[in-house]
Amino acid sequence: NYWRKNIPVLAKSHRVTFQCYHGTSQVTEELVQIILHLGLGPGAVDVFLEFICYSDGLLPEELLLQVKCPVLIAWGDKDPWESIKLGRVYRDFDAVEDFVVLLMLATSLKFALS
Repeated sequence: NYWRKNIPVLAKSHRVTFQCYHGTSQVTEELVQIILHLGLGPGAVDVFLEFICYSDGLLPEELLLQVKCPVLIAWGDKDPWESIKLGRVYRDFDAVEDFVVLLMLATSLKFALS
């Protein structure tokens, strides 16, 4: 409940969103609203908490070995937290149908199942 109540405040501050994009001019009110809408969706808070708490669950490479459907990985070439070099390792997994480089973006959409 704490996270659900505070997501709108965090999203509207734009500071969080600025960290994910290489150029702040790309952060529009429409983008913030889209992210906010997704952040309030079912299960979104659980995913966010797993991410920031460094879950002791399976690593991405372990999950990719188990996935039975095609996977699209989109990775920002300016990601300040996880370099594109790290992301490119995942291209070699059988489940990965496509690996897309998001030019001039710091954010990455990892393991978006198609």
